Amino acid sequence: MNEASPSPIKGLVVLLSLVGFFGTGASAMAQRPTAGPSDPEKRSMRINEKQWIGTHNSYHIAPDPVAMAIIGLAAPGEARSIDCTQRPLEEQLEALGMRHFELDLFHDPDGTLYRSPLCYQMATTQGANVPAFDPDQKLSQKGIKVLHSPDFDFRTHVYTLRDALSQFARWMEKHPDDGPIFVLLELKSQSFSPATIPLPWTAAAIEGLENSILEVFSRDRILTPDDIRAGRPTLRDAVKGTGWPTLAESRGKIVFLLDNEGEQRSTYLAKSEILENRLLFASVPVTHPAAAWMKRNDPIGSYDEIVALVEQGFLVRTRADSGTTESRTNNTRRRDLAIKSGAQLISTDYPEPDTRFSDYYVSQDFLQNTDH
Repeated sequence: MNEASPSPIKGLVVLLSLVGFFGTGASAMAQRPTAGPSDPEKRSMRINEKQWIGTHNSYHIAPDPVAMAIIGLAAPGEARSIDCTQRPLEEQLEALGMRHFELDLFHDPDGTLYRSPLCYQMATTQGANVPAFDPDQKLSQKGIKVLHSPDFDFRTHVYTLRDALSQFARWMEKHPDDGPIFVLLELKSQSFSPATIPLPWTAAAIEGLENSILEVFSRDRILTPDDIRAGRPTLRDAVKGTGWPTLAESRGKIVFLLDNEGEQRSTYLAKSEILENRLLFASVPVTHPAAAWMKRNDPIGSYDEIVALVEQGFLVRTRADSGTTESRTNNTRRRDLAIKSGAQLISTDYPEPDTRFSDYYVSQDFLQNTDH
């Protein structure tokens, strides 16, 4: 998910036709020890009283040289903003101490939409030396796919939602006293190429998403809105009353957060405005009955609001950096304000430095209230 508008990529359609592509086919950090449930102070700490560093576009691999060149010709700013690669998910958990993640999801019930990205077809047709793509043909499988943008920014460490969830589950089985782990899910249906037209996220498709989650995680391993509401009339009442559960109560749990607003959020809330019997929390206005967590991605412009939301007991996600800007300039202002605001979920593209640019990074070690 990029904050900058991706609309310039639409120019790629014209650009590709002009250059003749259509029809022609161009430092590791040590693992942090996990606090055991015997520590009284950490047993009593609630989820909303702790901060975690996590990754933005957690699956992402930067485009190969051919794709990057094509994107750069039409939208150089966009090319700069996506020039970032994360480690595989389990490495992020194990080596970097990440405990929240973001996955961009595309509905693909037949397994036909994303298996032949346009830019990869161009590269292979021209004999360009680019990395192999999807050697196990995961994108030909039926089910939800994980990628940033069809045809152009399509490289990923994990091709399917099922594989991503299975990696989280495998790590959690090895570390039953760790957690919770937070996973932001952004439901995407945008494409900037006539070659691939994504399917919309209908109510039925979202039901399929929840069923896919339950195929990997049993209900008792998921911290859901019903768990927080616990008999109160609304989620908002519960958060401002009883509050979030303690860390000890949440060990071994995974939490799913709907990253969308707008149409997809409305579709998700249509079944129940208090998210009864649903698996995902939704980012909603503070007065909404489902208010429990919310996105405020700009910790500079939204600093005072984030502080106020945290003081009221809400869970807030913000971003320490965006579009590779902070790494390229080694500017820590946004990172420092994100931490200072008290936002519990702080996303970064740089859990370790990208030495092409600078020494900028965001670590769990920067936080005061860490137990990892």
